[in-house]
Amino acid sequence: MLVGGGHSHVDVLKRFGMKPEPGVRLTLIARDLLTPYSGMVPGLIAQLYTNAECHIDLRPLAAFAGARLIHAPATGLDLANNLVRVVGRPPVRFDLLSLDTGSTPSTAGIDGAEHALPVKPIDRFLAEQAEMVTAIAAKADRYNIVVVGGGAGGVELTLSLDQQLRRDVASLVHNPDDLSLTIIEAADSLLPSYNQAARRRLLHTIADRNIAVHTNTKIEQIDTDSVTLNTGETLPTDRTILVTNGGAPKWLAESGMALDERGFVRVGDNLRSPSHDNVYAAGDLASMDNYTLPKSGVYAVRQGPYLAENLRRAALGQPLKPYRPQKQTLALITTGDRHAIAARGSLSIAGSWVWRWKDWIDRRWMAKYQELPDMTAQGSNAGDSDVLDDMRCGGCGAKVPAPILHRALDRLPAQTKDGLAQGLEAPDDAAVLMPPPGKALVQTVDQFRAFIDDPYLFARIAANHCLGDIFAMGAEPHSALAAVMLPHDGEDKIAEDLYQLLAGATETLSEAGAVLAGGHTGEGAEMAFGLTVNGYADPDTLLRKGGLKPGDTLILTKRLGTGVLFAADMRTKAQGEWIEAAFASMLRSAGPSVPILRAHGATACTDVTGFGLLGHLIEMLQASGADATLDLDAIPLLDGAAGLSVDGIESTLKPDNEAAAAPYHNSADHIAYPLLFDPQTAGGLLFGVPQDQADACLAALRHAAAPDAAIIGQVNERRGGDPLVTLG
Repeated sequence: MLVGGGHSHVDVLKRFGMKPEPGVRLTLIARDLLTPYSGMVPGLIAQLYTNAECHIDLRPLAAFAGARLIHAPATGLDLANNLVRVVGRPPVRFDLLSLDTGSTPSTAGIDGAEHALPVKPIDRFLAEQAEMVTAIAAKADRYNIVVVGGGAGGVELTLSLDQQLRRDVASLVHNPDDLSLTIIEAADSLLPSYNQAARRRLLHTIADRNIAVHTNTKIEQIDTDSVTLNTGETLPTDRTILVTNGGAPKWLAESGMALDERGFVRVGDNLRSPSHDNVYAAGDLASMDNYTLPKSGVYAVRQGPYLAENLRRAALGQPLKPYRPQKQTLALITTGDRHAIAARGSLSIAGSWVWRWKDWIDRRWMAKYQELPDMTAQGSNAGDSDVLDDMRCGGCGAKVPAPILHRALDRLPAQTKDGLAQGLEAPDDAAVLMPPPGKALVQTVDQFRAFIDDPYLFARIAANHCLGDIFAMGAEPHSALAAVMLPHDGEDKIAEDLYQLLAGATETLSEAGAVLAGGHTGEGAEMAFGLTVNGYADPDTLLRKGGLKPGDTLILTKRLGTGVLFAADMRTKAQGEWIEAAFASMLRSAGPSVPILRAHGATACTDVTGFGLLGHLIEMLQASGADATLDLDAIPLLDGAAGLSVDGIESTLKPDNEAAAAPYHNSADHIAYPLLFDPQTAGGLLFGVPQDQADACLAALRHAAAPDAAIIGQVNERRGGDPLVTLG
């Protein structure tokens, strides 16, 4: 279990991707999908780099490593039970744990620190930095920035911010005194860890730019418009930025691990905790017992190969390898103007060519994690080789053993609901439902193989997908039976994966007002999950596919593109932010849209899933005896889907969907056209409403239930024997 996407962990992922270890499964828990490279952050602040150039996208890197990715912040550890607590989901179990979350600027001893802007996390800082340009231009007098911290990070940030703001705020060209920057440092001098020659060069640059410096000074109080120093002096400030010494996550203090006096994880020469032999740490989060290291990215980078090797050796029960930090490091500090100063030992050099040298070094390092080899059958990071048998039984001999099943079920909340006379709590062979008088029982079943390696998230999406048919019929979900397939593995891992699956499914069912009433579990070649969902509805008000009328307006409640996006994701060709947007769409329930459809006179409805938008529309037109026109410019698409489609990436089902729809439409040269055949997982509702209700219906959907909803076409009179969809 890798917690954090720091510099050491990206190297662990790359090395396990290049050389998988049979029987070892990696899981990465990360608050952010984009990991900034610390060496390029000053250039990013100076806007000498784009965001993409200096961030590592963890999603394709994790896919390359065969690692399960959980995109959520860790909030604590239960080391007695080997669990990581994670925001918004059940705790996750591990055998070996590695921590590399980095650090954040410490606010210890600073009153009013909530009024300051920490440089980390960098995404928040960059958003605030963009607002400074507007604020400076709008202010009639001087704009004051105070930077707290005069180490390399604070000096680089100040110099980079100075150059960026003076380039981007037009008024500063004519009135340079309208911007004031001040550095506050508690030590006797700026850059205390640098040699005298390098320090002289940097101090000269700072003086040339009229940046004020207060050394041997501490901040005692930060207010919204001023800072108070320990000298009693008060400085005006419009923005106070914290680049102080790094602080550790607060949740570490409750972990029971051995920590140093500042709360960082103590580790020995092998990067392992002295108090917990299954816990490792690296980067800024680690404090080595035998060395005093600065919180610098260079050490995190150097620790990566040793951490990867020791995690591999620990999994195999082999002796660990010691990490010996280098006595001297090459420090390269930038000044925000494509100029850099290098320092090593007592030597220092400077110039534009040093910047170009640093830029080459940084880009070469980034390329190792941004330019990944094509995915091949390199091996597997899943399963325990020592427990895999050559032959596994089929039939009921492939069921998950009862003790493992109960270990998962016992951790679920009680599944009770009116009308469920007998469910999971009973030892009998089947669930017993009591339908309400006068209601029709509506049932649907769906199941598919996992397309992501996170069982909790997969089950959440799968359950939402399975509920879609119930909502499309206008019914209310009541209960469900699960069908689970899991690869053979060690008992602990099967029990944990089963629990994560069922926890995700029951959470989604609960949000829809339904419960899990029972199910079946078995072994298979890969993870698969599905539900048989029961719902109830007034038989006279069911929404059906056949009911579209000429003149009706067609509305789609979700964007298209999940098929092509996850086809690309399997090939490590999709950006993490695209996949996260797709997850958000797939997790959005169709349930809240149903009352809005009814209130605006919906005539027919279906959910868009495996056959793609065009395939499901053709089904509606066949049942309704009508034709339709689609406006391709109005089709909403998920971010990245169109570009990936242009690049030739597509779902394996897409060609069959296109062939099946061929007789019923005209082809079109449009970027959205191929995505009409893209199979959707947990896709949106497609429905028709009277034309005079369409705008009001769309506004109501976008306000709450379906922010991506769009009017995409209209229903026409049938002109021939078969339905025809005209694309325009």
